[in-house]
Amino acid sequence: MKRYLIKILLFIGLPILVLLAVYYITDPFKTLRPFSLQYFDDTNRDYLSTELFLRNDSVYHYNSFIFGSSRCCGFNTYHWKHYLPEGSRQFMFQAWGETLTGIEQKIDYIDHNGNEIKNALVLFDIPGTFAKEQLPKSVVKIKDYKFSGQSKLAYHSNLFYQFSQKPSKWISSVIQFSSHTTKEFPVDSVSNDWGTKMKNIDISRQPKKDSLSNCTAKSKTIFLKQIEHKTDDDILESEPLINEEFYKQLTHIKDVFDKHHTDYRIVISPAYCYTHPTINADDLTILQEIFGKDKVFNYSGKNDMTTDCYSYSDPNHFGLSVGWHIIEDIYNKQ
Repeated sequence: MKRYLIKILLFIGLPILVLLAVYYITDPFKTLRPFSLQYFDDTNRDYLSTELFLRNDSVYHYNSFIFGSSRCCGFNTYHWKHYLPEGSRQFMFQAWGETLTGIEQKIDYIDHNGNEIKNALVLFDIPGTFAKEQLPKSVVKIKDYKFSGQSKLAYHSNLFYQFSQKPSKWISSVIQFSSHTTKEFPVDSVSNDWGTKMKNIDISRQPKKDSLSNCTAKSKTIFLKQIEHKTDDDILESEPLINEEFYKQLTHIKDVFDKHHTDYRIVISPAYCYTHPTINADDLTILQEIFGKDKVFNYSGKNDMTTDCYSYSDPNHFGLSVGWHIIEDIYNKQ
């Protein structure tokens, strides 16, 4: 009987130990070794942004921040800086699938860290920003334990569990580790902008239709298929999203901004209007009451930015030309 139990334990435990060893040695998500900007699949942007901030802040003393989801890739902080006071030091503090809770946690962390928040641009997605926080089922959305309140052990246990569910990842991590094939992750090492040469882009020469025309043939085909035969009848208003809990979080963010005398802008992000709802009218009123009508800019629904499919790489993500237009619009209106 004892031998039988030992065999069972070995049968169950040995594969787990081997997988743990592979995970520890290869460090597939680059979270176990000293942080570096190396490329890896299933990138956790929350972790990458956090570690880049912690590594650089003692040098650059950031005081101007953009908060939001992957849609922030349509913004360029070096263009944003043209509209900020002298001495502003900008950082793109984004995370894939960012929620209001994640935004609040980052703002609190910066506040408690002793940084000034002189300028802030906060991007709200409809409905994604107001999703209920839950344990992510995807590596790309796992929150850094420094913000989430989760223990370090629980954080890495969650990562390992996600790793264990992807046999293809086991193989690719071993191949990458054994062949020493790494390359720099495509973010600016100072500002955290998406794309390592964002500061050198000539805005005046950027094509107006810059996204769908440059995306992969597969992505383009999928997108165009999604938007076939869409009409104005398909443009819907979101259900009310701001409940009592979200209201408290929003007012807390406003309190922190007031504490720092922050010059902020709240942007309701554009998305292709025939596949995404516009913000609920009551929710928009609440945001305007909390942050001020002159600080809230709504680009959801049908407008010049949301009807041109060529300004998007997919129905969710707008291109740089749209981001530049938004920045110029929200600061020139003041």
